Amino acid sequence: MHLLMLYTSIPHTTGQYLERALREVATVGTCGPTISENFLRIWNLEALSDRVRPHEVSSNAVTERDVQEGLPGFKPDWILFVESGIWFEMPVIDELSIPKACYLIDTHLFPADHLSIASRFDVVFLAQKAYVQLFRERLGKPVFWLPLAADPQIHRPWEVPEVFDVGICASTSQTPDRRSRRLARLEIHYSVGKRRIFLEEMSRFLSSSRILFNSAVKDDLNMRVFESLAIGKCLLTDSVPGLTDLFIPDTDLMLYDDSDLIDKIRFLLDHPDLREKIALSGRKKILSRHTYRHRARSLIRILADHPGILRKGEEHVAYSHV
Repeated sequence: MHLLMLYTSIPHTTGQYLERALREVATVGTCGPTISENFLRIWNLEALSDRVRPHEVSSNAVTERDVQEGLPGFKPDWILFVESGIWFEMPVIDELSIPKACYLIDTHLFPADHLSIASRFDVVFLAQKAYVQLFRERLGKPVFWLPLAADPQIHRPWEVPEVFDVGICASTSQTPDRRSRRLARLEIHYSVGKRRIFLEEMSRFLSSSRILFNSAVKDDLNMRVFESLAIGKCLLTDSVPGLTDLFIPDTDLMLYDDSDLIDKIRFLLDHPDLREKIALSGRKKILSRHTYRHRARSLIRILADHPGILRKGEEHVAYSHV
């Protein structure tokens, strides 16, 4: 299959992880803008500046002519747009008479905007399971749940001393939110390592904690779940839609709510053998089912099956265990 992939080039985003995986199973040409120095500075991503690379066709408004000139002789079977946080114009979607698919990540933050975007595509993949049924009803077209994943080359264990009880890599909010309030509670009782870093540096830092912590922004099954488990530490996370479809609580990870958060940390710290057992199970589950290679194969399988993807009785779940 030949894919014309559209997304904003940012080093630590789903678009780049998925592109690398898709190149193993398809011929891929990439188009779109590259994150600017201004956005790197505004988003405090300057540490990633040496990892930024432009697309094969670099454009803030991708047109059919851009594709023809930048990828001469390339004849795509599908267009695939992947949300990467910075929107851009895509006239090529209307100009090329080929099927179009999109993969939307942060639907929990922008449901109305995502419905509008999804209406331009023939097949829709959503990272958040909670919105699949709504999108199917509103759009009347194939909508599939394609969860996020991990890249084992980047999200992996590091042999470093464990110096923190609890670790997290996340953005810090200027105003109090659920995550910051939870972290403030944890810091009263335990040593908490928290930094906003990415890629291999993130994996190395998180490997220095005994327990990894996750708090969803808005009931989203976020990248942190998959990446933390891939690093090989016991993950303590809140429950969100889709989580228990993929992982077994108390086996692959541990769940908490606000009433037992402090006690769950203490329990795990007091039971290092159990903590290690859960960590090993969680990492094994990621490597066997939830890498971007798995997602790429699932995506290609569904696109190759188009237009017969609405077979009667078929569940609208895109991830596979292959």
